[in-house]
Amino acid sequence: MAKVKIGDSVDHSMPLWRYMSLDKLIHLLETDSFYFTPLESYSNSDPFEGYIPQKAFDLFGKIFATEVKELQEVYQVFESQCMTEGTSPPELQKMKEGIDGLGQKVKETYKLLHKGITVNCWHANPVESEAMWKLYSDNGKGIAIRTSVSNLSEALTHFEQDVLVQMGAVKYMDFNDPSIDGRDCVTDGHLAPLLKRSSFSHENEVRLFVSPKVDIENPYMFKAKPNVVSASAEKVIEAVYISPFAGEPYTSSVKAICNKYNIPHEIVCESNLLNGHEALLENIVAW
Repeated sequence: MAKVKIGDSVDHSMPLWRYMSLDKLIHLLETDSFYFTPLESYSNSDPFEGYIPQKAFDLFGKIFATEVKELQEVYQVFESQCMTEGTSPPELQKMKEGIDGLGQKVKETYKLLHKGITVNCWHANPVESEAMWKLYSDNGKGIAIRTSVSNLSEALTHFEQDVLVQMGAVKYMDFNDPSIDGRDCVTDGHLAPLLKRSSFSHENEVRLFVSPKVDIENPYMFKAKPNVVSASAEKVIEAVYISPFAGEPYTSSVKAICNKYNIPHEIVCESNLLNGHEALLENIVAW
């Protein structure tokens, strides 16, 4: 079965929502699987996906600087020896080019590895979110699955598969804040993909993620690609909510599809987000 590692940043009873289009619900019901998207795919909506705060990059830079300095010292000794001997072996030039190109290689490797992390995203909230409905509905048409951290874990471990899925709450930060400490940039032992800029805090996101398997000897051969991870739809779905902005025949269509896939009708709900306000007035005449 899949191995699921749940971080300390989330509680097992935490309610989670995934807002989606009807076709994605059908895909889940038909295939019993979650689609994990590479961070690279979010480059247009948030090019900072997979990146970390400036302070964290600074700390990495200091570590790399020490290593590069040692290489430069070795090069200088080699160069001095060659000058004394009056030789200029091709290895000397290759060594210099290698050291000079290290910076670019480090940046390229970082982007390759971190942009290749795949994620499946959920919204943490005890109630529906009007903002999420608007973000993830198409002209008012959309549905939301309600579940919990423990149900997600159970759904993922239902099938035999060789994959490690990790789960944690996203931490939102000012990436340019000079006052943050390096330890502030760590969530559940990770940097990316559990750090995002404060501008996205409305997402209140919990992420499932899978780290890519990369051949360290040939990292440039790696290509970011999606992952499809088996997950029991029956175990993950506590309830299906239909957008408060949807009307007929969409609402009936969602119910018919849920019925086709044997989802109990009592857990298929029309959102009451925009209903019930008139009932409050009854209290004003409760004499």
